[in-house]
Amino acid sequence: MNHKVFYFTGTGNSLWAARLLSRELGSAEPVPIISPGAFDGINELDSVGIVFPVYMHRMPHIVAETLRRLPKAGYLYAVAVNGGDPGKVFRFFRKQIRPTGNILNAGFSILTPGNYLPMGEAIQGEALDDQLQRGAEKVSRLAGIVKRAEAYFDEEGSWFRRNISPGLFYSLGYRYIAKLDSSFSVDDSCTSCGTCQQVCPVNNVRLTDGKPVWHQNCQLCMACLNLCPEGVIQFADKTRGLRRYRNPFVVAADIAAQKGV
Repeated sequence: MNHKVFYFTGTGNSLWAARLLSRELGSAEPVPIISPGAFDGINELDSVGIVFPVYMHRMPHIVAETLRRLPKAGYLYAVAVNGGDPGKVFRFFRKQIRPTGNILNAGFSILTPGNYLPMGEAIQGEALDDQLQRGAEKVSRLAGIVKRAEAYFDEEGSWFRRNISPGLFYSLGYRYIAKLDSSFSVDDSCTSCGTCQQVCPVNNVRLTDGKPVWHQNCQLCMACLNLCPEGVIQFADKTRGLRRYRNPFVVAADIAAQKGV
């Protein structure tokens, strides 16, 4: 069987899941969806998996844009990596691929620690280890479903959460994500190391006079904030003093590499 897993990651959770899944399927290393020519030859694959984080009950804008150009695939499945609420992400996935003629055959939800620090710190220690262990077990189970090319969908949560609270807020806010980078700031203690620029998947962060400047094409992946080695990037002054999050099995260089750095 010829399987391939594609991914987009902010602070490593999706890359971690994609690597585990690739090993379970006996396939090559996962491919970043933002790499040039990522989907060349996918019509020859037995399965195509898209692993991505969930933001505001949807996927990052760059993932949605990529799906709208997805070549025709066979068995296609989505792996929604989320902090506890995937919302209506599989419905949104179907909407993106509809013009391509593709069909979403399966959708899986993987619970991982959240990286959106304005809503609080991610879990740490034993709780983190336990959650990642459960996530790894879920990946193993879903790999079996993929190998058998079965139709399967995890539940997307309650109707109220999907459509009213916080669903309605997310529906309105999602379109403005790119502009939310106006809430980022950097402390005077910035060392101009350039990590934020390196890990930004869409080159939205660029150093000017040695300090990061955001250019309103944000994916809200939180890579710049969480991976700053000095912890001096803040968001709306809600993150000061909070521990940063990076998946413990992934390093900053892995995240930067998804765009060829």
